[in-house]
Amino acid sequence: MKYIGYLLSFIIVYLFYFPFKILPYRWCLTYGMFLTNLIYKFDKKHRKVAAENIRFAFPDYSEIQILDLVKAHYRHLGILLAHTLWAPRMTRAWLDEYLVVDENSLKIEEETKKQGVGVILISGHFGTWEILVQFLGIRMKGGGIYKKVRNPFVDTLLKRMRSKNGVVLVPVQESTQVIKLLKQGYWIGFGADQNAGKAGIFVPFMNRQASTFVGPALMAYLTGAKMLYYSVLAGENGKVIVRVKDLGFADKKLYPTKDEVIRHYTELWTKTLEEEVKLFPEQYFWVHRRWRTQPQPQVDVK
Repeated sequence: MKYIGYLLSFIIVYLFYFPFKILPYRWCLTYGMFLTNLIYKFDKKHRKVAAENIRFAFPDYSEIQILDLVKAHYRHLGILLAHTLWAPRMTRAWLDEYLVVDENSLKIEEETKKQGVGVILISGHFGTWEILVQFLGIRMKGGGIYKKVRNPFVDTLLKRMRSKNGVVLVPVQESTQVIKLLKQGYWIGFGADQNAGKAGIFVPFMNRQASTFVGPALMAYLTGAKMLYYSVLAGENGKVIVRVKDLGFADKKLYPTKDEVIRHYTELWTKTLEEEVKLFPEQYFWVHRRWRTQPQPQVDVK
């Protein structure tokens, strides 16, 4: 019975995906925004989550500003949806036409490639991150962390989509494989700004403490890989804007203990993400419960 349920769910997902598989790129963007515009009208639950997150992040915003940002965010979600489902069709010709990389970011990329080191490419649920997955396979010797989906049919489809352009996918449980790839000079993408629950450490992010995975900083510490932060943003007229920040190598002499070094670099990339979110607030994924896990209140013992 479970098998039949998985199959029916897969058919629904595939029918939803199919238009993005055949429509021209710019049509896909329009279609994606059309869909999320419809969703906005009925999705009270996630509109409420987004508004609550924005209130904490921007305490000076009026209720009108918050509402306007939620609406702008849903328009962005349409572009994100379109990019996610269209991205496996990416080609070098598309990159030449639509990808915009500023001179400083290009310089960081080229210098890093010359160094021949492994790269921990840190991003977040910000901008249009599935585009990043695809161009990693085209522009770099790329890999990414992959979390298995429960439905085996959907899981197979997503893995095939994400690996379309040659990116190597590593299951989230296989950290030893990540270490091996980094030491071979791969650029491994980490979308590390999910709520980490009890597995993370608390660092400040957008005016609240956020439980944060230490994976990127830990891998840098263990492998000597370089850390680069990437923002991949939806621009005007279908353009995709890439902004790169060089976070350097983990300096083991910075603090006396490993945990302190890892905390420093976790706070560093989180602060870098925060600065980018403040510049392009509509493109952060406000509908997810990033701050769901909070520190336990301290109890005074007398």
